[in-house]
Formats: sequence, structure tokens, C-alpha cells
Amino acid sequence: MKKGLISIGILVGFMLSILMVSGVFAKDVIEFNPSYGKVTFAHKKHVDLKIDCMKCHHTWKKGETSGKLCHECHKAKAEGKAISAKDAYHKDCKGCHEEAKKANKPAGPTGCTQCHVKVKK
Repeated sequence: MKKGLISIGILVGFMLSILMVSGVFAKDVIEFNPSYGKVTFAHKKHVDLKIDCMKCHHTWKKGETSGKLCHECHKAKAEGKAISAKDAYHKDCKGCHEEAKKANKPAGPTGCTQCHVKVKK
């Protein structure tokens, strides 16, 4: 009986690791709530476009599918070598969208109010 449970445990662990590597557990949408308006980031859309994870997750090693997330290094204000979260997002997100637009490729938003949506009260 124990041998069968161990085999099932190994199989379940293997299957979970395959699912994690494939990005099945990646969040579909990530929300940021800075004071100047909520930003909704379509993570799954970027995954589906097969954008290299390391383009945004620059601290990961090639082939990794998990590691530090943006907010773990990029805080509200710059700390040490890490630029602020605002500057990091504008450099990477807005910068990538502007590059795509210049190359006449489909591009995401680049204007302030296209990303930052103020909640109406």
C-alpha cells in the first residue's frame, strides 16, 4: 500500500511541475493600484504572445518560470541599484509598447490614461 501511495505522490509532483513550467498557474490579469489610477496588466495575453519571460523578469535565468517578482526589488522609491517601480514599469512596459509601435507592430498602450484608470467616485 505504501509503495502505491509513494508512486502516486511522485506522479502528482511530476504533473504539477509540468503544469508550473507550462505557465498554467500564471495569473491571467495583474492589477496595480498606484494613486494616479489603477493599471490592469493582461499577463496571460503577454504569455500567449510568447514574449520572452526574461524581457520583464530580468532576474530569472533562461528557462525559469518562477523567481522574484517586480515588487520584490522595485519599491515605491528607488533603493540601491533598483529603480523605482514606476520607473521600471514605464521603462519596460511603455518602452516595449513604443518599440512595437515604431516597428509598425501591434502595440499596447503608451499614453498615461490608457494604462492608469481613475476610479470614478
